[in-house]
Amino acid sequence: MPYRLEKDFQDLIASNNNIQKDICSILEMDYKDFKLLREDACINGITADFTLFERNKVRAIIECKSGAIGVSEYVRGIGQIFQYEYFFENHLSLKNYGFCQNFNSVLVFPESVLISGIIILWLFLLLFASMRTNSLCLFFNCFCHLMSERFQKF
Repeated sequence: MPYRLEKDFQDLIASNNNIQKDICSILEMDYKDFKLLREDACINGITADFTLFERNKVRAIIECKSGAIGVSEYVRGIGQIFQYEYFFENHLSLKNYGFCQNFNSVLVFPESVLISGIIILWLFLLLFASMRTNSLCLFFNCFCHLMSERFQKF
């Protein structure tokens, strides 16, 4: 199973310009205005896997999950992206970051999760997560798929 460790998956995102460009495309932002900060400290002792900036404002907070962890860790990821939305809605930042009006909280996981034995549960979780305006779920292999309340791209 690819990306068994979350760190390996984070390393891939941090080092692969094509994946970063895909993220920008899905978020409808220009790659040249993009800055990615890894392991960014948030309030309440939370550390976001990535904070994505557009023109020096937070455009998205990204939570990654590996392809080899249990259901409870994925559910925890859903909770984390809702916390990030709370930060946006209440303008909460340890470092006094400004937030873009089109902010998104993002859960990213390898495509292998979709073909594992927990696909039915994931469909439920994706439906639940996509009901939030600012929540996105991204899947990576060679391309990205997006599920959100506002639009779908395949």
